[in-house]
Amino acid sequence: MHLTRKINGGFTVGPNAVLAFKREGYRLSHISLSDLAGTLSYLGFWRMLKQNAGSAASELSASLSKRIYLKRVKAYCSGIQLADLSPYPSGVRAQAVTPDGKIVDDFLFVKTARCVHVGNAPSPAATSAIPIARHIADQLS
Repeated sequence: MHLTRKINGGFTVGPNAVLAFKREGYRLSHISLSDLAGTLSYLGFWRMLKQNAGSAASELSASLSKRIYLKRVKAYCSGIQLADLSPYPSGVRAQAVTPDGKIVDDFLFVKTARCVHVGNAPSPAATSAIPIARHIADQLS
């Protein structure tokens, strides 16, 4: 949970982590049947969900209920009230999951004969762009 002060004096609270129904689906109403089918047909997804069912239910309930979300926020900042919370644009973060259902928490690079693929670049990937580029260049040289 992060509380981030904004320039205008306000703040943002988050993040939470729930399944997006589209690769670039920034709203609950953004749905791609082919993207969703790809997720639901991947056995690793179901294994990951089974291993993390409690966390998944907690994240989903907090995403759907301001009161539940507020309770989580108050653990970090007791002064925040329900009226302080309003919707904020969401982001989408890809998350690599192995076939056995393990969440890949770190950077994942896959080297083939002529390429280096970045298979997972979790936060803080943007601030790590130069070291990532250096690592890729080293792998190719």
